[in-house]
Amino acid sequence: MAVTSMILVIVPDAGFRRSIEFALEAEGYGVESRAQLSTATTSPATPLVCCAVIDEDAAEDGADAWKFLWHFAKPIVLLVDRPWSLPEPDGMKVLVKPLIGNALVETVRQLVAHGI
Repeated sequence: MAVTSMILVIVPDAGFRRSIEFALEAEGYGVESRAQLSTATTSPATPLVCCAVIDEDAAEDGADAWKFLWHFAKPIVLLVDRPWSLPEPDGMKVLVKPLIGNALVETVRQLVAHGI
């Protein structure tokens, strides 16, 4: 299967990160993966991605991490532990863990297709 788009995955838990990588790669996406948000900002692949999947636990840098999230020029799927009470910012979709079924892949597919 040909790689269609590059997805940036930033998830601290290695097992969870690998399962996300596998699910996205099985759908034909290329994946650049990091454990922490701070290392993603210096990745040479960051400008090539069309969407990012970021676990809120990867935002270890506090305000600097959230600043990166708000200014990231590509759509973001933010994975959170608890239901999100605020409106989703433009270009961001929030999914509550644990992820059920194909929710992540479908959300990524929608964001990539519509450039939301």
